[in-house]
Amino acid sequence: MSKICEENKIDLLILGAVKREKLMKHYLGSVARKLTKKVKCSVLLIMNQSQKEIYKKHIVVNGLESEKSHETISTAFYVANSLSSKKITIVEEINNTEVKVDDDRSLRRAAINHERKTHQENLRVKKILKVIPKEFKEPIDIKLQGIFGKSGYSIGHYARVVRSELLIMHTPTHLNFVKKIVANDLSFILSELPTDVLIIK
Repeated sequence: MSKICEENKIDLLILGAVKREKLMKHYLGSVARKLTKKVKCSVLLIMNQSQKEIYKKHIVVNGLESEKSHETISTAFYVANSLSSKKITIVEEINNTEVKVDDDRSLRRAAINHERKTHQENLRVKKILKVIPKEFKEPIDIKLQGIFGKSGYSIGHYARVVRSELLIMHTPTHLNFVKKIVANDLSFILSELPTDVLIIK
């Protein structure tokens, strides 16, 4: 399949997820997981294949800082307009392991560090939003959400809790430290899908 996608210059591969009978949770089989990671084109993983009409009211997109952030966020707005979405939440997964909390003073330091990092992330994402065409942004409610926690688990859990209909992420090109985090995100997401997932490559 990977070779067929490459030879035919496929832009998007659509795969269906299956449901575990006992746990009633969607997941990809081992072949589908390998295929998702191996193909060079973007992949759309759909949990509810029986639905005749695809409507995504709320889209969650991974805003983790990387060289693909701009492309991923821009694609989210294009997809949102195509699917008549009403809301986009750009999630910034923030590593907060620098400050150890063991007393009131360290708790205050952690809170200040939290606010500082969240502010920095919001500024970075807002710069990306400025260059996205106005007609793509106007009909959509845009929210920036910083979350702290285990990478991959956090954004998947967030997408499930807010009942997002689509989670958009990207894959790394070269596995430096930051992109290894993204790769781990995908591994976790693929093991147990929180919702439909679009992986940008």
